[in-house]
This record gives sequence, C-alpha cells and structure tokens, in this order.
Amino acid sequence: MLYVQKDGFREPYSRWKLTESMTSAGLDSHRAYKISIVIQEKLKKERGRSIKEDDIRDTVHKHLLDIDSSLAERYIIWSQIRRKKIPAVMLIGGSTGIGKSSIALEFAHRMGIKQVIGTDTIREIMKNVIAPNLIPSVHYSSFEAWKTISHSVKEDKVIVGFREQAKVVSIGINAAIERSLKEGISLIIEGVHIVPEFVLINSNVVPIMLCLDDIEAHKSRFISRASATHVRRDAHHYTDSMGPIHTIQDYLKESAKNAGVPIIENVDFDKTIVQILDVAAQRMKKLVK
Repeated sequence: MLYVQKDGFREPYSRWKLTESMTSAGLDSHRAYKISIVIQEKLKKERGRSIKEDDIRDTVHKHLLDIDSSLAERYIIWSQIRRKKIPAVMLIGGSTGIGKSSIALEFAHRMGIKQVIGTDTIREIMKNVIAPNLIPSVHYSSFEAWKTISHSVKEDKVIVGFREQAKVVSIGINAAIERSLKEGISLIIEGVHIVPEFVLINSNVVPIMLCLDDIEAHKSRFISRASATHVRRDAHHYTDSMGPIHTIQDYLKESAKNAGVPIIENVDFDKTIVQILDVAAQRMKKLVK
C-alpha cells in the first residue's frame, strides 16, 4: 500500500484523485489515468511506500511540462486552489439549447465540484411562489416572456420580456453565489438568465458566455436533445422560435462584451471545455499569488 503524507496525517494514495487533478488541467480522463499509473510507479520506485503530497505535485508538474506548459500551469493553479480551499463559482451563460448543461456537468466532473444549479430550476421555484399577476414574465420560457409585454416599448419586446424575467431570476442567482462563497463551497450555475449586468461578479466568480452562431447547427442541438432526453421535449417548439432565441443570444453577447466577460462559441465540446478551464484558471490565478 502506498501512502500520502499530509499535514499531521497520512491517507492511501489514490490514482483517481490524481486523475481528477489532471483533468482539471485539461487532460481527458483516459489519458490522465494512464499518466497517473506511470507517476505512481515512478514515485513508488523513488520514494518508497510513503510519499509527501508536495513530491506528488512536483512530479506531476514536471511530467505535464514535458507535454504542454499550459497544462502544467493550470495543474499548479488548481492544486493551489484546492490546497487553500478557495471557493470558486462558475457562471456559464448562453441562449437556450447551445449545450450549457452538458458543459457545466463535464466541468463539474473534471473539477470535482459537487454543486450544479440551473437557472431554469431557480425560475421554476420562483414561479411556484410568485403569482402570475405579480410578475407574469417568470411564468413563461425565456424566449416567450415577451408575450407578457402589453404596453408599448421602444426596444424589441423579446429583449424587454427576457430582461424583466432575468432581473427576477438574478435575485436567486445572486443569493446562491453569496451563500456558496460564505460557506466556502464551489458551485456551478448555468443558464440563459446569467446576464452579466444583473449578476454578482467578484474575484471568486468566473463568468463565461457561450454562444452558437450557426442557426442550423443550433437547430440540430434541439433535435438531438429531444431524442436523447427521458422527458421528451418538442424540438419544433424550439426550432420554430429560433428568431427570439437568437435575439436573446445577441443581447447576451452584447451584455458579456460590455462587462468584459469571455465569449466562447460552443462548436466543439472538448475545445470549449479546455477554453473554459483556461479562462477559469487565469482568473483564479490572481487569488493564489
């Protein structure tokens, strides 16, 4: 049995924990696990049955440097974040149907983050405690909230309706962020209602705005999602609403641009994950200096 020495105690060496620490740097799980086996044998040969945690970190860092310096840097940053128990809140925004939930779950898996919340869940909770006559926009889908606008407006009704809904949902988003940071628990919040001008952003909060500009590719995501989900969603309900959905996407991109929030086009799943890992690492790097 191989043991890892920590502050005043020791625990069994875990290839799975080491694998997770490398997937947070950007390696896929299969490759990270193969590397963890090589490192385990190297450490056992050089250090015996008891290894210091710092020795493991140094060995992994040197190994990753030989592969890609950016991998090595991200590994060190996230290792320090974990060691210092610094909470991080990831905000993954973007219009309906571009893969936010899938990206959020994969990011959570790689980072070992246990808490993932969708803003639609927050809206659903609010919908059940707020009467339709008080805030009608909360009772509609994001791209249909415009139907509640009965008065004359200068802007596009799609934007006005969505913005009214997002303002309300952001109350719940900000409460979740504040609670997470207060309790020191890392969290991922994903959803269309993450509008940079309404949500709390500080040094521990990493906002990302996803987009998908190709309308045909966007439509295909809805069709794929409808065929894969257990609760069948009518793809036509979404594909027939591409106009409002992309109007909201344009608004979200503009809001992100004005707030200096990185905008990532989610065309390739794996590339998007690595881009998000890099953005998050560079932002969190400031907290470990």
